[in-house]
Amino acid sequence: MDDAHAIEEALAGLESEDRLRAAAPVLVDRVMDRLDLDEDELNAAARRGLLLAAAEGNPSESSGIGSRAALETAADLAADGYGPPLAAALLALHGAVPIDCPLVRAAVSELLIDERVALEGLAVVVLHRALG
Repeated sequence: MDDAHAIEEALAGLESEDRLRAAAPVLVDRVMDRLDLDEDELNAAARRGLLLAAAEGNPSESSGIGSRAALETAADLAADGYGPPLAAALLALHGAVPIDCPLVRAAVSELLIDERVALEGLAVVVLHRALG
């Protein structure tokens, strides 16, 4: 993983309880090309999520980890069966993280343990890409 050291440095500057929330979308974005994503399913999930985000005000500010838009989009992505392929891609990513990036390795491990957070990270990436 080419940018692991930059991610490690960014995570080091955060409080430990904030690291996974910050890392989830960044790390999931790194494996997006390994997922066999159905554009129609993604677009439908993104549309529903963006409507929820727009109802909250500014969609770009209302579509982060923990937002209703991200949680609902994550549920849609889980229903579409993206949990197992995301876990497989994250497992491959874990093996590619350099040993001298323990915070990145820990974040990937946590995403492997908690599929809900991994899917929420995927939802944030999908929503932000839809925003352009």
